[in-house]
Amino acid sequence: MDVRIDTLPNDVRFEAKLQIELYKLAERVMDPNKKEKYEEYMLERKEKLRKILNMEKGKIYEGDELIFEL
Repeated sequence: MDVRIDTLPNDVRFEAKLQIELYKLAERVMDPNKKEKYEEYMLERKEKLRKILNMEKGKIYEGDELIFEL
């Protein structure tokens, strides 16, 4: 299932984009010595995003741009 984030209510869009950005930030700053901790955090972000969007798998678009994939 694909989601166009720009069509969601403002509060849902905000929460979803927040989780996506937190995931991407963790990816960028991941310490190789603490990889498991970061991966666990990233999985938590994905789970929260799944709950927010009520979906298990799919692509998330903003406009025509793919911004995340579950």
